[in-house]
Amino acid sequence: MTALLLISLFVVLSVFGLPLAFCMGVTAVAGLLSSGIGTPAVAAQRIFAGMNSYALLALPLFLLAGNILVAGGVIGRLVVFADLLVGRVRGGLAQVNVLSNLMMAGVSGSATADTAALGSVMVPMMSARNYSSAFAAALTTSAGIVAPILPPSLIMVIYAIPTRLSIGALFLAGVVPAILISVSFMIYVRYACRHHPLSERQENPQGLLRATVDALPVLVAPVLLVGGIRGGIFTATEAAAVLVAYALFLTMVLHRSLKVSGLVRILHDSVLTTASIMLMIGTSSIFAWYLAIENVPEATRAMLDAITENRYVFLLIVNIFLLLVGCVLDTVPAILIFVPILQPAAVAFGLDPIHFAIIVIVNLMVGVNTPPIGTNLLVISGIAGLRVGEVTKALLPFYLVKVAALMIITYVPIISLWLPRYLGFGS
Repeated sequence: MTALLLISLFVVLSVFGLPLAFCMGVTAVAGLLSSGIGTPAVAAQRIFAGMNSYALLALPLFLLAGNILVAGGVIGRLVVFADLLVGRVRGGLAQVNVLSNLMMAGVSGSATADTAALGSVMVPMMSARNYSSAFAAALTTSAGIVAPILPPSLIMVIYAIPTRLSIGALFLAGVVPAILISVSFMIYVRYACRHHPLSERQENPQGLLRATVDALPVLVAPVLLVGGIRGGIFTATEAAAVLVAYALFLTMVLHRSLKVSGLVRILHDSVLTTASIMLMIGTSSIFAWYLAIENVPEATRAMLDAITENRYVFLLIVNIFLLLVGCVLDTVPAILIFVPILQPAAVAFGLDPIHFAIIVIVNLMVGVNTPPIGTNLLVISGIAGLRVGEVTKALLPFYLVKVAALMIITYVPIISLWLPRYLGFGS
């Protein structure tokens, strides 16, 4: 009964607009004090313990590296390179959009950052070439969901903390699913743009060579990152520091596209974002601890066992649940609140935790484009100058593509597990 009352408190605080970090913290502390289990000092210790993790050092560093690369103008180089590769096929600029998002995902790690940065470039460019603004906006924000699925992924770093999974294994597990999602979009774009006129731009071998040289240093960054982790050269946390140094070299030394004044602003923005995420991680730690004391994970597993003993039905239930959660809750709090509850149940159903992690992340990525919260949907609507309803209508066929890819990833686990197993992560 106490747990039910406190969960009701959590819902009420959320409805009244209290930030989720404080909702979790207040609810957990109230529960611990009312049950006599803890004291304010214990609560403070648990919050600090949730943030006191060596692996979490990777979070601000990956965030900083992505911000440096975006501010340093890597987007323009990637778009030019993608345009020279696929720009002359029918619907070529739409294909460039998808390919640019995939390449950008390997350096930013954030779907919102990709949507904001690429949207400001691709939406006006596609509109100028007779693509519908709504279609351009829907394609850009849909293709951007691969960013947290490819390494370096901020979401995977956060996911690894409560689950104690290997960040390196999660990084590798996301590679093939991300490519699958992007290829699915490219197939749909080929169909949707089948009547679009071909580009009249002429081939330029010298231009392709120059664009390749410009883009290659950015494209090799995720390869060096994963290769270094797999080769034992550095840990995932150390890899984040290496990526920051590499990003500074590219933008301030090699290309000279970032000045010290710009770096100061990037550091300021990165610190603010990191602080808000870390506070949420700390309060979610005590919230998860309180739920464990109240046996909420065990009760959830027992409830699911009562509904079904079939793992495929369990996965269907989880997919529907997470798709709904993604509509009303941002990705980070959704992971911190629900993963400590769902992950033990998934393991009890015999699912590989790495595969289940990819399922969760892909589900929640669909949510960043779904009303009413839809962070990326709001971002791209502002960039395109369109109403949210207009972009949502254009998104409907892309939802079908995303859900189809999600079902394949869910029920064909080898898609997520092949690469980490091949490279020695897990059995």
